[in-house]
Amino acid sequence: MVKVLGISGSPVKDSNTDTLIKTIMDATGAEQELIKLSKIKVGPCRACKQCAYTNECILDDDFKWLSKKVLDADVIVMGTPVMGSAASAFIKAFTERLWSLRHVKLLTQSKIAAGVVIGWAGTEQVSEWLIHSMRIGSGMDVVGSITANGTPACFTCGPGETCRFSLMNTAKIVEKMTGEKFGLEKIYEGYLEELPDNDPLANPSYKVIKCISVKDQPEAMQKAEEIGKLIAEKLQQD
Repeated sequence: MVKVLGISGSPVKDSNTDTLIKTIMDATGAEQELIKLSKIKVGPCRACKQCAYTNECILDDDFKWLSKKVLDADVIVMGTPVMGSAASAFIKAFTERLWSLRHVKLLTQSKIAAGVVIGWAGTEQVSEWLIHSMRIGSGMDVVGSITANGTPACFTCGPGETCRFSLMNTAKIVEKMTGEKFGLEKIYEGYLEELPDNDPLANPSYKVIKCISVKDQPEAMQKAEEIGKLIAEKLQQD
């Protein structure tokens, strides 16, 4: 039985990251399982190198059983939101621990893989890192990756609508200082309203209309389905 394992680095319930991972997995038509790293305990690599001759990490946490699921899976779909301009700590720790599976024998070699990255900025850079981690770090056959817009934390934290240091106001200040354009108006159209009295420093004033959903991004959803179908084709060829 072909198995597809989804690994989500998003701590948010039913997140955009989860949605795209599930969309890819559904399109494969194979048996699937989604693991949210925020629900289990997988810490960072301690660089003890005790796994060098055994391909087994000695740290006593949930990676012990999760690594067995990784090895048992034919396909790995990994996803992360952009947090602090980088991949989430959950997915970063997981990729570090995969190092234990590559000593002498590269146990994850040639597993089919795909990546998902959600954010408003820095998504391409994080996606490049994720692909590199899967391809170079774990020897996986990465057949596709996808980036999409997500909901900034400032939309849902509470004071984000009037915060001087919110993502929205910070971006506007940087735009004024550097001339660099982030295109927030286009990204947030229909989701965020800048009120007439808004002044990024003196009087931050926005109205959050609704959260951003990948389900409202047809191109992203279609690409996720296409990646899933591509995975299905490769499985048949193999």
